[in-house]
Amino acid sequence: VADQVLIPGSSTTEAMLNWFRSDVGDSAIAKADSGHQAASSALDHVILPPREDPTLGSVTNVNGKGWNVYPSCSIEAATGKLTLSAPKGDVNNEGCSAKAQYRLKTVELTERAWNAMREMNSSIVLEGQVEGHVSQYQGGGKGKKRPRGGNGSIGNNQNNERHNIHHNNKKKTESKINAWKGFETYIKEHPPFNVVIDGANVGYFEQNFANAPRHIDYKQIDWMLRHLLEQPHSASNDQHHIILFLHERHFSPKLAPHWADSIIQSWDGNTPPYNRLSVYRTPAGMNDDWFWMHAALMNGGKEDAPSVLSISNDEMRDHHFQMHAEGSFLRWKERHQVKFDFGPWNRDLRRREALLQYPNIYSRRIQRVVCDDGADGGDAFVIPLPKKGDEGRFADGLHVADAGVPEEETYIVIQRVI
Repeated sequence: VADQVLIPGSSTTEAMLNWFRSDVGDSAIAKADSGHQAASSALDHVILPPREDPTLGSVTNVNGKGWNVYPSCSIEAATGKLTLSAPKGDVNNEGCSAKAQYRLKTVELTERAWNAMREMNSSIVLEGQVEGHVSQYQGGGKGKKRPRGGNGSIGNNQNNERHNIHHNNKKKTESKINAWKGFETYIKEHPPFNVVIDGANVGYFEQNFANAPRHIDYKQIDWMLRHLLEQPHSASNDQHHIILFLHERHFSPKLAPHWADSIIQSWDGNTPPYNRLSVYRTPAGMNDDWFWMHAALMNGGKEDAPSVLSISNDEMRDHHFQMHAEGSFLRWKERHQVKFDFGPWNRDLRRREALLQYPNIYSRRIQRVVCDDGADGGDAFVIPLPKKGDEGRFADGLHVADAGVPEEETYIVIQRVI
């Protein structure tokens, strides 16, 4: 479950709790004292699927003393430190401390998972799908694929039409392959970058109103760029390049208003702060999401390259449902996607200030933690509980947390009694 699901549902959580509640008994103690393995469990009789990640550790307690369960534990967002709640049920205080300090850690993807996601993204671009995966979102475009009609009868005109369609599709495929190869070369040769921006998502933000213009809000994109590019340099803020991805149609004189010309020219110039900006114009007939997504995945798992953040409010369901590695994709979003909003007009900056929601310093997912303050608390398993706003974090990428869940993060801590 920890591999595939960020936030387990209530029934799954209860099943896990029942397991730990039952993991206690004299037989386990007897076997441990005699030097034998722990008491027999259901895990001894099944073959678990292979894991990509290192194991979380044993879910049985060989001394037979069981586990202490602390429900609804709070967390300090700045540090990831958990505050244990009042324990639930019988508590074994022998060798344990309710004052034990546990801290959630960052759980990154494995190198194998990074490579698989890069390969799947390329497959979606070039083949329209991941081999062997059936999805209503296949086809490489945005949204669900449309069913094809037809009555099955083929005449001469239809044969000619099909021939022309096949010829045109072949030319489009060749053009797509060439464009994609050119992009891959561009990214590999690009100076180090640590931020990619889904330009259309930023430009169309809050533009769904009556009589809204057909074009994106170029000023809004520029506000975002300046917010990022004008950040003062610090040890924690390496000033790498930023890549803005926008479809080439947004630069067409037929669509872009005249007042946006000076903004676009500044993006293409080399005057600070834009000297650290690259603008990639995605070609016609191709989904711009493919490009910024691939750039965002390029450095994953590479020690000699900066980690890349993606600025977009897009839930990316088209990609999520086409990939085999749904769990890896959700975990990538949790660690590398930056959501945004815009605040009120700032007179000093002469623009609306970009408000960015960066990923937490810890991973909000099932994980094993070890006491970090020297207290004799033993290790523990942590299970995150649903909260409001958890859309897109569940296994199906769509589930909305049930009514009545809290707005703040809460966790169950299952502490091994030692």
